[in-house]
Amino acid sequence: MILQLAGLLMPYLTVGLGLYVFHNAWVAILAYHAGILLILWIARFKNPAPFRITIPIWKLLAFAILGGIGAIAMWVLWPYVFVSPSLTGTLEQWELTRESWPMFIAYSALVNPWLEELYWRGWLGSAARFPVAKDAFFAGFHLVILAPFVSIAWLIVIFIILTITAWLWRQVTRRTMSLLPSALCHLAADVSILLAIVSEVT
Repeated sequence: MILQLAGLLMPYLTVGLGLYVFHNAWVAILAYHAGILLILWIARFKNPAPFRITIPIWKLLAFAILGGIGAIAMWVLWPYVFVSPSLTGTLEQWELTRESWPMFIAYSALVNPWLEELYWRGWLGSAARFPVAKDAFFAGFHLVILAPFVSIAWLIVIFIILTITAWLWRQVTRRTMSLLPSALCHLAADVSILLAIVSEVT
């Protein structure tokens, strides 16, 4: 119980320290991933839903395409969601510059979605059919990143959308008995949204 509570709070601590104390997005994401690996090791976690193909390929591709909808929404809503005039400057302070973006996006594709799904839908997973607190914790830690740039009203909207997304990914994992569909959707969402941000700030 204590380890699970620590696991729910760890992303907030590592990402918060990385961005607002060290002012470095790389420190934030690497500390977060190191925290994931440490907790999974302490828990001696063995993945009950490995990244395996349990559904037709076309359905896997559909999940990947579905994840890209985030970028479309980002482009459409950009003038309304991102209200901070200092977005570009803050991202550069976080070491996200024109030169570092390609590497950051590549890392976000090759590492982040796989570790996050293993952690949130694997170790912290739940067979519950309805939303649970863990879904909200997953959504909430993303707000640590967005808080400087987005109004409170939009933060609430984003929190609700991400909570529903976490719940949907859990249901997909439960039904398919695999983390692969949610990981592919997560990958597409991460990369497409980052590309949308890059297109606006560089």
